[in-house]
Amino acid sequence: MISKQERQKLILEIIQNNDIASQEELLAQLVNRGVETTQTTISRDIRAMNIIRQKSDNGQLRYQQLNNIVEPVQSTVTTNAVDEAIKEYASFVTHVEFLTIIQTTDGSGNSVAGIIDDANLPEVITTLAGFNTIYVTSKNESDAAKLANHWAELIG
Repeated sequence: MISKQERQKLILEIIQNNDIASQEELLAQLVNRGVETTQTTISRDIRAMNIIRQKSDNGQLRYQQLNNIVEPVQSTVTTNAVDEAIKEYASFVTHVEFLTIIQTTDGSGNSVAGIIDDANLPEVITTLAGFNTIYVTSKNESDAAKLANHWAELIG
């Protein structure tokens, strides 16, 4: 049994050297290297390490680490991490009443939403994400407007 840090280092090595498009493929690569783990654990690692699915140079989706961070990410996500993710992956932000809607690059909606959730921002109740869209639910329109305005400024 290897440690969490060793497993995460191996995950980085695998996704940097192979076109991995699914958790199943990543699990198979780990098993081939003698690592006993579960898809649930891989899912947690992917989220903790800011790994997203993004189009590669050949147009295929593959896992890549957000901002190519080499070390595993601390469990505490900061507002700065949210801002960096928005700057890097958001293309459009607006709000409608108590919802903030974020359009992201293909395949990064879930990962960016996970970063927003993990930051425990006071204006955010929860997120709902898909392939390239995130809905951020706030308590009221004022909080949603605050988030939308701030994030819109970041993406220009």
